[in-house]
Amino acid sequence: LFKMKNHQNKLGSVKNNIITCIKSVNIREMLRNLPQTAHTLIYSKQDELNQADSEVENSKRCLQHYEDKRKEHLACIKRHKELLAAKEKELEEKTAQARQIYSERMEVSRTVKSLDAEMNRLRERINSENLRHGNREEIVQQFHDAKERYEDANTKVKHLKKFIRLLEEIMTQRFKIYRQFLRLLSLRCKLYFDNLLRLRACSGKILFDHKNETLSITVQPREEDKAALNDVRSLSGGERSFSTVCFILSLWSITESPFRCLDEFDVYMDMVNRRIAMDMILKVADSQHHRQFILLTPQRMSSLPTSPRIRILRMQDPERGQRTLNFQNRNDKEEDQ
Repeated sequence: LFKMKNHQNKLGSVKNNIITCIKSVNIREMLRNLPQTAHTLIYSKQDELNQADSEVENSKRCLQHYEDKRKEHLACIKRHKELLAAKEKELEEKTAQARQIYSERMEVSRTVKSLDAEMNRLRERINSENLRHGNREEIVQQFHDAKERYEDANTKVKHLKKFIRLLEEIMTQRFKIYRQFLRLLSLRCKLYFDNLLRLRACSGKILFDHKNETLSITVQPREEDKAALNDVRSLSGGERSFSTVCFILSLWSITESPFRCLDEFDVYMDMVNRRIAMDMILKVADSQHHRQFILLTPQRMSSLPTSPRIRILRMQDPERGQRTLNFQNRNDKEEDQ
C-alpha cells in the first residue's frame, strides 16, 4: 500500500510535471504565434475601425442631410407662418370691407363646391361686363375722374351756398334798412305835404300802402272846417291843382333826380293859388342849384322876379287854321347853308 501510495504520489508528481511541461510548451507556442495573432488582431481591429469610421462618415452625412432637411422644414414653416399672417391680415381687411357693406357677419350654410360655382358664375359675369363696358382699370379711372369732378362741383356748390347765405344776410340787412328808409321817406313826404298845404291855410295827409302799392291823398281846404277831410276828386279845380303841386313838391323832396319837369301845373288855379304855387316852386329851385327845373305853362310869367337863374322861353302862338306844322329837316337846313 505504501508503495502504491508512493507510486501514486510519483504519478501525481509526474502528471504535474507533464502538465507543467505542456503549459510551458503551450506558452512557448503562444509566444511563437503571438506576432501572427497580434497582426491578425490588429488587422481585425483595423477593419473594425475602418468600418466604424465609415459608419461615422455615413452618420455625419446623414446628420448633415437631416440638418439640411430640418433647415428646409424650418424655412418652410417660417414661410407658411408669414403666409398665414398675410392671409390673416387679408382676412381682416376683407372682413372690414365686408362690414362696410353689411355690419353683421352672415353664417354660410352652403358648401365649398356651391360657393366655387357661384364665384365662377360671377367671374364669367364680370368678364362679360368687362367686354361690354370696359375693363376694371378703365372703370376705376372713370370713377376717380367722376369723383374728382363731383368733389370739385361739390366744393363749388358749398362755396356758392356760403355765398348765398352771405347774400341772404346782406339782403336781410338791406331790406331792414330799406324798410326803415321807406318809413322815414314816407314820413318826410307826409310832413312836407302838410307844411306846403298850410301855406294856403289848408291841411291834409298822405296815406301810403306799401303792401298793396297804393296811395291816397286827403285835403282839408280850410282850417276852420276841421271835420271835413275831402278826397282830391271832390276838390275844386284850383284846389286840386294846388294840392297836386304840393304833392309833387313833396315827392321831389324825397327823390333824387337832376331834372324836375312840370307841364300845365297852374291851368285851373286862381291868381292867389298860382302865386303861392310859383313861390313854393321858386323857393325849392333856389335851394337846389344843382338841379334844373323845367316848367311848362300856357300862362304868362311876367310876374316872375328877375334872376340870372331864371330863364323864360316863350313859344310863338300857332297860326289858326294851319293844317301842318312848319318843321324843316336839319339836313335840308345844312344844305341851304
